[in-house]
Formats: sequence, C-alpha cells, structure tokens
Amino acid sequence: MNSFFKRGMRVFTAALLGAAISVNVVAFMQARAMTRFTESGERTARPEQLSSLETAAIFISGVHVPRPQNTRTPAAFDLPFETYRFTSENGATIEAWYVAGKDERLIVALFHGYAASKSTLLAAARVFHELGYGTLLVDFYGSGGSSGTDTSLGVEEARDVAAAVIFTRQKWPGRKVVLYGISMGGAAVLRAVATEGIQADAVIVEATFDTLLNTAKNRFHATGLPGTPFSELLIFWGSLQRGFNFFAHNPVDYARSVNCPALILHGEKDERTTPEQARSIAQAMGKSARFVAYAGVPHMPIVQALPSDWRRDVSEFLARVL
Repeated sequence: MNSFFKRGMRVFTAALLGAAISVNVVAFMQARAMTRFTESGERTARPEQLSSLETAAIFISGVHVPRPQNTRTPAAFDLPFETYRFTSENGATIEAWYVAGKDERLIVALFHGYAASKSTLLAAARVFHELGYGTLLVDFYGSGGSSGTDTSLGVEEARDVAAAVIFTRQKWPGRKVVLYGISMGGAAVLRAVATEGIQADAVIVEATFDTLLNTAKNRFHATGLPGTPFSELLIFWGSLQRGFNFFAHNPVDYARSVNCPALILHGEKDERTTPEQARSIAQAMGKSARFVAYAGVPHMPIVQALPSDWRRDVSEFLARVL
C-alpha cells in the first residue's frame, strides 16, 4: 500500500510539473507573438469573435499579428499632406504625415494603438482639421512607414512620442502642442510625459488601459479563460524577453506626472479596459483632467462610433486650451 501511494505521488508530481512547464511554454510563446510582428498573413480575430476551438488553438500557438501597414493616406479625405521622417532615441526612423490647419496657434500630434498604423488616425485627424487645427499623424516604430518589426506595448513607443514632440517644436515653433493617443498610443503619451521629460500643452487620452496587467486579464476574460495565472505569466515572460518590467508599465502611475489640461475619453462598453480603470487615470491627474464616458461604445475609435459627441467634447476642450 505504501509503495502504491509513493508511485501515485510520483505520477501526480510528474503530471503537475509537466502541466507547469507546458503553461509556461505557452505563456512564453504568447508573449513573443504579441510583441513581434510577422511579415504577412491574416491577423488573429478579436478574442470575443473566436470560437472555443479557435481560442484553444490560439492559446497554444499564440496570436498572429502581421506588421501593420497604412491602408490609405490623408488624400482619401481630400486632405493635402506632407510626409516627414525623423529619428527616435530608440534608433528607429519614424514616419509622420502633416496636415496643415487654418489656426496656426495649435498642432495636434496623433499616436495610434497596438498593431495599428497612422492611417487608423485619419478619422480623428479629419475632425481636428475641420476644427482648424494642424495635425501630425505618427507611425510608431515597427508600424506603417517607420522602421522596425516589433512593438513594446507603449514602452519604447514613448521615445517615439518624445521624438515627435521635439520635431514638432523645431519645425513649427511657437505653436501649442497637444498630444492625442488612443489605446496603446495613450499609454505611450503618458509614459513620454512621465519618463522622457516631455512638456505638452494638453493631452487627450482615449481607450487607454490603467495597467498592462489589468488589460491582459481583461483580454483573457474576453476569451472565457481565467485572468490569473495566465496574465501574470504572460507579463513575466514578456518582461524577460524585452528586458523591461512590464508589471511596472502602468499609465495610471505615469498620469501623476501630467500637469497640463487633460481629456480622458472612454467607451462604457470597452472590453479591454473598464470605465472604472480608465477613470483612475483621470483621478491620478487630479483637477486638470476631465473624464468623459460614451454609452454603448466598445474598444474602438469613439470618433467612428459617436462622431458628433466626440467632436463636441474635443472642440470644447481645445477651445479652453487656447
């Protein structure tokens, strides 16, 4: 009986060890797939759109994210534009489109989200243009016309934000500079203010997560999987691969360094970041921030979901900035 018990314990221990190794291997592959773009292929669908079988397959193999490309230019909206390139401190060559505005007092620099490019910012840029403001649409390194093939989920991208601000102030001196970032772009904007010493005249942050760990948990919840321990393992292995502690990649902490007027925009149905999590970013900024929630809007550009409401809120905010 004692011998049978010992054999059973050995089998149980081996199975437990095998499961732990398997889960960590999967987490390692997931982290690698999320931060390294592929050259081609079809992007993995949103978690909410996957079947149970597809979720299981993706859980094992990792997501497939092709390198983001620009699918159109400002010309698609009849907006004359110029293309500029400058160097980021991370060594990447950054490409940006500039669309002039009638009001030369202010320019808005726009930064896209994860696995996207500056062409996804065109709808917002058109509204800024209609309001009279010049815009600079920026590709993060690894996306669109910029160099590179990977992403750091807003960490290294903060240096691209800093480079864009320096370029803007040199190219168009005397103008107020407003930083607009959506999702990961918002995280990069806030990190640039906190760690790169960037001084903006105002910031607009939309659909941005409070902590990387929380948004990872939300993503797993969307697939029907438990957030813990998978999220922690994903962040752990991503940190080792990238050489940065992603547990410390928290826009809610960066937000405390913002001392300029700020507008925080968020959809009430955002499945990537809850309104409460987004509201914490505004609370961290204090009295200088205004939080606006939009009923029924998921994780998407709010300008596309509720264009008139978005235009009204942004217009009022920029008028106060001026």
